[in-house]
Amino acid sequence: MLETIPKVFPDASYQRCTVHFYRNIFSVTPRSRMKAVAMMLKAIHAQESKDAAREKAAQVAEKLKEMKLSAAAKKVQESIGETLTYMDFPTQH
Repeated sequence: MLETIPKVFPDASYQRCTVHFYRNIFSVTPRSRMKAVAMMLKAIHAQESKDAAREKAAQVAEKLKEMKLSAAAKKVQESIGETLTYMDFPTQH
């Protein structure tokens, strides 16, 4: 489906569901650390700008590495951009 969208709607932007993004991160996170990781992920999306969110995501990825959660850190680094598309639009949208 993702390959088809640009062909049919060339001007459309792709926004990944943040819930599914979180679930992907949680799939490689021990249950005992899920609450802490959830708070870190929410902090990314609470930023006021896309640049600030990317910076926060880099900090979160480093923290996850420190917590020995390298698979989660990798998923954050590789996929965070897909979840920030909404920040390209005015707040009222």
